[in-house]
Amino acid sequence: MNEFVVTINGKKKNVKILKEDKVILGDKIFNVEYSKVNDFLYLVKVENRVYEITTNKLNDLKYRFGLDGYYTEVEVRTTLQEMVNDYLINKSKNIRNDSINAPMPGLILKLCKKEGEVVKKGESLLILEAMKMENEIRSTVDGIIKEVFKKEGSSVEKGEIILTIE
Repeated sequence: MNEFVVTINGKKKNVKILKEDKVILGDKIFNVEYSKVNDFLYLVKVENRVYEITTNKLNDLKYRFGLDGYYTEVEVRTTLQEMVNDYLINKSKNIRNDSINAPMPGLILKLCKKEGEVVKKGESLLILEAMKMENEIRSTVDGIIKEVFKKEGSSVEKGEIILTIE
């Protein structure tokens, strides 16, 4: 039995292919037959009703199907691919990575935190000298200093990453 998760217009449906002519969609069983006319056109018979369906493979997971002049994109994953995808999405939601970028060109006079140190929101991270003025850069989040990319005495350009907080 082949099992898939099909996403159409943001809605996921479970599809099981029991035999070559039996398909379970959700909790309903359908008798399905098909024949390939060419690389882009199939005749599909579902419960004794015949449909002409055009297909276009967009990538390894996405297809565009056309029926009666209406087109929709469909994403097809095996149940294993879907479980891995869900796991990676949930894992990435739990990882927070905030970067502290230089707000302007300048010189790093002092780094107040080192890699691995805990930092609280509002706590001083570094002193940046720009236009002969010292600017204190503070943390916008609670976290741990993951990586420091610059050293004291280094010059930075506007937008350049100085450190990351996790």
